Amino acid sequence: MVIYNASLDMEVKKIAQVQDQINKMVVEMGGYTIQQNMNQNSEERQESSLTVRIPQDHFQAFLDKVKKLGVRTENQHISGQDVTEEYVDLKSRLKSKQVVEKRLTQFMNEAKDTKTLLEISNELAKVQEEIETIQGQMKYIENQTSLSTVTITLFENKVVVPGLEKDQLNTWEKTKKQFMNSINFIVSFISGLFVFIVGYLPVIVILGLIGVVITLIWRKAKKKSGNTVDK
Repeated sequence: MVIYNASLDMEVKKIAQVQDQINKMVVEMGGYTIQQNMNQNSEERQESSLTVRIPQDHFQAFLDKVKKLGVRTENQHISGQDVTEEYVDLKSRLKSKQVVEKRLTQFMNEAKDTKTLLEISNELAKVQEEIETIQGQMKYIENQTSLSTVTITLFENKVVVPGLEKDQLNTWEKTKKQFMNSINFIVSFISGLFVFIVGYLPVIVILGLIGVVITLIWRKAKKKSGNTVDK
């Protein structure tokens, strides 16, 4: 007796469509869906996860069919747990407890006094409780081995094409805006130049006068030097 579990991570083209196909296959194979979740991780990636129970006889066939629905299988993991020994042990314990139950029932029917009857009754109740626990464990193993658990994660990678905003397409508005920016730059430059000239006008006048004086002195010296050479 083996408990089979599997997990698949698959890329698909359309998650909703693949989900419907998987759920349909599950029902057709006599299984059922335990859980289903849809997650929107981002604009580029959408994910969905399903956990299903499939009859063990259809376990491998189900996996093969599911993988054909995807673009590619990113991850696959299959595990098997052998519970034969555990089940046989539970079965043996159950038989032993049932024998004890039968004997206690017989002793209780043969009890002569109330004290003995109560003691046997209490012991019988404990044994019957243990029998129910063992039977529950056996049913759980039977269920797990008859139905395999498969967890499927589907993801869809979307190609996002950036759209052009309205203001990106309005060429005339952008042209006018650029023209006004140019005009503002020129006006700002002229205004700054005017402020600079007016603000430094006294300095410019003084420097101009100094330049004129230096020029006159230089010309006079040059003229005097020329007359000396002629003599």
